[in-house]
Amino acid sequence: MRMLAVASIAILSACGPDATQPAPLADCKEAGVQCQLPEGPLGVCEQSHCEPGQAAPCYRCIPQH
Repeated sequence: MRMLAVASIAILSACGPDATQPAPLADCKEAGVQCQLPEGPLGVCEQSHCEPGQAAPCYRCIPQH
């Protein structure tokens, strides 16, 4: 029984949230992708207006909540 508990903990640790999701992007290139806001929390990439000189489509990281 103890061996099963240890194995379960090892499996859950290996398959935690960090193991299944890619790291958040620093620069948005497509809508719906998780990104890192400059203030620290995670956001989501959404299509936005382009700044002068940028080629469309343009995206920005916005808060999720």
